[in-house]
Amino acid sequence: MLEFLKVFCICVMGFVLVLLLVEMTERIKEYFQYNPPGWLMLEYFLVKIPGWMFYAIPLSILLGSMLSLLTMARHSEIIAMQANGIDAMSVARPALIIGVAASLLMMLANETVIPWSNRYSKTVLDRIAGKADTTLFKQDGIWMRSPDSIIHIRKYDKAKQTLHGVAIIFWDADYLFSSRIFADKGVWHKNGWRLYGVNKTVRTADNRFSVEIQPVLEGVLNKPPTDFEKVEKPVSEMNLVQLGDYIEKIEQEGQSPTRYLVDWHDKIAFPFACLIMSALSVPFAIKIRPRGGGVAIGLAISLVVAFSYWIVHALFVALGHGGYLPPTAAAWATNVIFGLSSAMMLLHVDT
Repeated sequence: MLEFLKVFCICVMGFVLVLLLVEMTERIKEYFQYNPPGWLMLEYFLVKIPGWMFYAIPLSILLGSMLSLLTMARHSEIIAMQANGIDAMSVARPALIIGVAASLLMMLANETVIPWSNRYSKTVLDRIAGKADTTLFKQDGIWMRSPDSIIHIRKYDKAKQTLHGVAIIFWDADYLFSSRIFADKGVWHKNGWRLYGVNKTVRTADNRFSVEIQPVLEGVLNKPPTDFEKVEKPVSEMNLVQLGDYIEKIEQEGQSPTRYLVDWHDKIAFPFACLIMSALSVPFAIKIRPRGGGVAIGLAISLVVAFSYWIVHALFVALGHGGYLPPTAAAWATNVIFGLSSAMMLLHVDT
């Protein structure tokens, strides 16, 4: 157990370091473009660590279990177990216990720390970029605030790039009301928004108010569609309860929640990768000869198994998002395939 924990911690730190280097390479552009304080960049990288560990732990469990078992085999401990009639399930029991504990821990983190980490890291990134606008998503629509205006959008149709129920209020440098615009809808046309069914109220120089009704108005909403797309709260920033409420809201609006149903089931299914990885490590480690490059072979097999799991998992999730598979099947198919494979290998491994 101690040997496993030592290898496991080294693997987790190694994978986190690799992901840190990758992230630093991707964010070097922001550093030179916005020249943020060093402590702000450090805060961003520290906040990202829980999310990186979420993906590093399953692979680290596989590597830790396999390498620790190979170390035992190198010291003839596996042979001693065979001589005393200990079967593969008994050898696998400590690894399986660790896998169950890690799966439960990942499920807990996925409900608490991970959504906060993903959400707060974006906030820090906006601070690095010096964004002054504030965007909120509530049950009654989209609210966007900038230094001289506030915008309310009742609904945004991403597929058609159409806004419904547009309201914009402007104020001057003294924070006095300047103008107000109501529009039935807005359509993205070429490089700007075209508002239809416009009711415009303007405060004149003598503090009077004039009302204009225009069928079409352009040039008053200077926000690209991507700003409204970002308002939709990402799945990575929600826990199961929040995602379930969001799915219910989508269904009430008459939209298809298939994509989010897949992600809801995936939040439960993916943490079990820890248990599956720990189970897969045992039969491979028992069959590999500890000498003659056994450690290198174990490392190679671990990487192949782990990346195979993630590729198959991503494939099934993509099929679920596209509606080609039921949400439950899309989220759990990889666990079923690799889980049954590991169980069969454990039952048939020669100890």
